[in-house]
Amino acid sequence: MNDGDKVEEREVLTAKVSREAAAGWRDFCAKHGVSITAFLEVAGRELAAETIPPTEEARQRMVEKAREVDRNRRSRKR
Repeated sequence: MNDGDKVEEREVLTAKVSREAAAGWRDFCAKHGVSITAFLEVAGRELAAETIPPTEEARQRMVEKAREVDRNRRSRKR
């Protein structure tokens, strides 16, 4: 059995993202023939093994951009 065939307990992740981000997820996954759920599963497993700070340049950029999104969202709530 491969990882995708294992019967295991599942958890629900929820997030509110911009329309642009949601479209990006849908478009990317559709173009590559995968579901968002499967992509999140693999991404989560890979991220769990990532170092602090991330070693991959793309992940370093994503962390910096995510910090910026967090800052912007927090400042709007005040």
